Amino acid sequence: MAGEAVAAMQRLGVKVHGRRAPSAFSGALPGALIYALLWSNARAGNHATASSTAGQQPQGFVMPHKVQQIVGGTAADIRDFGHQVSWLYEGFHRCGGSILTADYILTAAHCVSGSSPGPQHEILAGTSIISTERRNRGQTTQIVEMHVHPKFDVHTYTHDIALLRVWPQLSFNSAVHPIQLIDAGGAPYPTESVVVTGWGLLKENSQYQTPILQKVRVFVNDIAHCRNKYMEASWVLPDTLMCAAADKKDACQGDSGGPLVYYTEEGSQRLVGIVSSGIGCASKDFAGLYTDLRHPEMRAYVNEITGYRLAS
Repeated sequence: MAGEAVAAMQRLGVKVHGRRAPSAFSGALPGALIYALLWSNARAGNHATASSTAGQQPQGFVMPHKVQQIVGGTAADIRDFGHQVSWLYEGFHRCGGSILTADYILTAAHCVSGSSPGPQHEILAGTSIISTERRNRGQTTQIVEMHVHPKFDVHTYTHDIALLRVWPQLSFNSAVHPIQLIDAGGAPYPTESVVVTGWGLLKENSQYQTPILQKVRVFVNDIAHCRNKYMEASWVLPDTLMCAAADKKDACQGDSGGPLVYYTEEGSQRLVGIVSSGIGCASKDFAGLYTDLRHPEMRAYVNEITGYRLAS
């Protein structure tokens, strides 16, 4: 029922979206501060197929046309968010991701739909600016394996988690480094602040995207309240998602797969969520949706694929 409701909303023009970039963005204009949208959803590979290492995905699904990017944010320094990476498809930004280890990137499952490993898929790390003329300041490595959670559902966004293995391994420095996952259960609690970063659209329905990494502070929502709001739109949220929002601030199209970060009392960063989906961008009625990395099934999957031992 939830999947049918989401599909019905899409047909009516309601902006239900995963937050993967539906089009690729070009940074080829020297000195440009914005990217023009260039490709169609089909070119971006939105028709789901199963790859040899990905979990099974429904056939014939077309990714919702809105995907998340940062709204209401400010420019970010990659040295403060060295775990953030850009997933490039044929040289264009596709999704965000987070460095877990030198050879594993955590991202959203819906970003992987229709993809299989190959030289056209790369990870760019260590740069705040992803325009083509600035990429030599970062590290680029190839995606050699794609793993999608077998319970991922493209209609409800349950288990929206994937892991990418890269080769050669990333070399850690002040602008490239892993992030530790949040502890199981507990913080952050409702009303506590978290930070989301990415290279997504700066506002809903925009035709342009900044190549400069953006950050924005949002607040964890009470999950019962968030579920009730989405129920008004006939979307039953799975328990693998958490909600976060702030007035006129949100992730938006192009931010999919990127990190939602919580700061401990000691000031350390912890990865608490993955940019997943939502209705609109910075909507006053609907919070942004993030895969909740406190959920035991998300943690078990990270353990299974990477050997990154997490307490359940």
